[in-house]
Amino acid sequence: MGYFEEKAEQVSPAVVVAFGIELCSRYGKAAELREMLAFAEAVAIERAERYVSKVFYDSAANLCTFELADGVQRFDPVGCVLWEAADSTIEQFELFEVIGGLHSVTPELG
Repeated sequence: MGYFEEKAEQVSPAVVVAFGIELCSRYGKAAELREMLAFAEAVAIERAERYVSKVFYDSAANLCTFELADGVQRFDPVGCVLWEAADSTIEQFELFEVIGGLHSVTPELG
């Protein structure tokens, strides 16, 4: 099996902790881990890492999801920091029940 086949693991372990955030790629894809590391760093720079417990990249769905601390809301200051960090680092993600991706349009209020 080659490294670039669909389910081929490129990085082992496929789960790492960066800035206190667990980062997991279902199939151990290098690009996904790079994106999640960049997200974790962006969040930590803004001192918001404590609001994210886990980031999971579903390699099969090409979708990154997040486990957040209770109480984080879509349009509060922390929610905005998390959205901006994801929007600038993750190719495709779901956050606050909204699908976004690199440099997507920020969701409207409401």
